[in-house]
Amino acid sequence: MDLFLIFLIIFGAFMVRATFGFGDALVAMPLLSFLVGIRLAAPLMAMLALVIASLIFYRNHRQVNYKMAGKLAFAALFGIPVGLVYLKDTGENVINLVLGIFIIVFVIYRWREFRIVKRPPGILTYVTGFVSGMLGAAYNTSSPPAIMLLTSEKYSPLQFRATLQAFFMFSGIGVVCGHIISGNIDNVVFTSFLGGLPLVFISFYLGEWVQQKFDAEKFYLWVYILLLLLGFSLILKVATG
Repeated sequence: MDLFLIFLIIFGAFMVRATFGFGDALVAMPLLSFLVGIRLAAPLMAMLALVIASLIFYRNHRQVNYKMAGKLAFAALFGIPVGLVYLKDTGENVINLVLGIFIIVFVIYRWREFRIVKRPPGILTYVTGFVSGMLGAAYNTSSPPAIMLLTSEKYSPLQFRATLQAFFMFSGIGVVCGHIISGNIDNVVFTSFLGGLPLVFISFYLGEWVQQKFDAEKFYLWVYILLLLLGFSLILKVATG
């Protein structure tokens, strides 16, 4: 029964990821951590997330804004060591609380205008990449800043997903390498990874089909809803931790 639940969670999480480009950790991490523990859940999700990011990137590489993805990745290179060395001295609860509140405020502001009408200043791209690198290295929470930036750009749903996956693919390689260096990927994790792979491929193809059914306005509405859930989940994590 537990194995069935684990595979059901993985499938559901990566259906969300394949459709919207993010949200797998929001769905899977609390549930998998409860069922199998964080030591298995974290490296397992990191490995599977890297696979689906690569699949979405390969399938939609013509839609990637390489200039944007490159700027984010370049800035993240400088943020990663800062996160590893300095940010771990700051309590995770503080980071989660600030990030959760910021996400909610951002969504409320954007909620009034379902259409993307304003472009952020160029320097903000580098700041976002730097902050994403810091948060990803310290707490595996690199996605919110990048997601918020890309929702403020005039991207189609395909461009949003593809560009986000290009960045996630880069950051995912770093996260997986970190788990390998730390010795977190043992035989149990690797076996679970192999068992979850078919579900990732199935969810990828289904998510590609579902995503095409959204027009831009409805797609971004659901993105904002997922962001709102992410913000509240970070605050709830602090409150219950």
